[in-house]
Amino acid sequence: MTIIQNQIIGKKEDVTDELLLLNPHQTPFISAKGFSDAVTQVEHTWFEDEMYADETTATGAADAAATTLAVADGSIFEPKHVIKVGEELMLVTAVDGNDLTVSRGYAGTTAGAVASGAKVEFQFVEGVEGADARKARFKARTRHTNFTQIFDESISISGTAAATSQYNIDDLYEYEKQKKQLELALQLEKAVINGVKYESPDGLVRQMGGLRNFIKTNVTDGAGKDIDAVINDMAQTVYEAGGFATGGNYKIVVGAKQKRALSKVDQGSIRLTRAENTRGQVVDFYVTDFGEFEIVLNNNVGGDELFLVDFNRVDIRPLQTRQFSHEYLGKKGDYITGSIVGEYTFELHQEKAHARAKNLA
Repeated sequence: MTIIQNQIIGKKEDVTDELLLLNPHQTPFISAKGFSDAVTQVEHTWFEDEMYADETTATGAADAAATTLAVADGSIFEPKHVIKVGEELMLVTAVDGNDLTVSRGYAGTTAGAVASGAKVEFQFVEGVEGADARKARFKARTRHTNFTQIFDESISISGTAAATSQYNIDDLYEYEKQKKQLELALQLEKAVINGVKYESPDGLVRQMGGLRNFIKTNVTDGAGKDIDAVINDMAQTVYEAGGFATGGNYKIVVGAKQKRALSKVDQGSIRLTRAENTRGQVVDFYVTDFGEFEIVLNNNVGGDELFLVDFNRVDIRPLQTRQFSHEYLGKKGDYITGSIVGEYTFELHQEKAHARAKNLA
C-alpha cells in the first residue's frame, strides 16, 4: 500500500483524463464527446437565435370567398406578405393575432377552399417600386439554462486491508479509486441521458437536465412502426428544421435492444463492418435519405427509444475548478480515506436540430 505523506493530504489531483480512458462501452456519450470549457455559475445560461418560421397551418376551414384566415401562428406574418395555400397565392393585408386578413387569388391565381390543417406558407414580400423602407422586425434571442450537478464518491481503506495482500493487488487504495472513478463516470453518463432539471427549494440540491429532458419538439412515437421508417421520419423533421444545413456530426444513440433491430434492417440501409472469417452482420452506420449516421451503442438509453443527436451542438461542461478531482483526506483512525468530486452541467443547442423516438417495439 502506498504511504500517504502529509504533504499530499488535502491536495487535489485532477482525474478527468483518467475518466475518459475508462471503459468507453460504459460511458459512450462521454467518451465520444469529451469535456468542454468550464462554466462559471451553478445555473449556466446560454442564448440562442433563430429565424422566423416560414410556415404554419390553418386552424379553421375557409371557402373560396373568405378574406379572413385563422392560422396556428400569426406572428410570422406581416402586411404585404405573399403566402401560399395549395396552388393559391394570397396577399396579407392585416394581422390580428392569429387571424390574417387576405386578398384572395393574388397574381392571377385561382381562389379555392382552405381546409382546416392546410399548410400556410410564407413566400416573399410584395415589393413596390419607389416605396418607403419597410418596417424592420426583430426576433429576440431565447434564454436557456441548466443547473450544475455534483457527483461524489469516497474511498476508505482499513489499516488491516492496507497491510495485507489482496489477491495480487499491489495498491488497494489506487484499485478502489479506479473503481470509484468508473462509478462516477457512469453516474454522469446517466445524467447526460436521463437527467431532469431540478433545484431544491434551499438551492443545495441541483440536478442537470439531460437529452430526454431537453428534446421536446422532434419526438416521434414509434408504436407500430418499422424502425427504418421511424429513423427517416426523425431525420426529415431535423432536415425541415434546418438541422443539416451546417453539416453537423450526427449520431444515432441507441440501446442494445434497438441496436439488434437495426442490424436486421435491409442491407441497402446499412453499412457493415465484416471480417472474412466471420458470419452475421454488425451495423456501424445507418444510411437514410438525409445522410449517413454513426450508431453509438449506449446501455443507458431505454430499450424502447433512440436519439438522433448532433454532437457538435451538445457540451458536457464542468463548473470552473470543479472538474473531477481526487483528494486524500488522510488517516481518520484505523483507516485512510479520500474523495472524488466533480460538478458538471449539460448544454444542448438548437433543440429542434435533435430528435428522439419513443415506444419502439
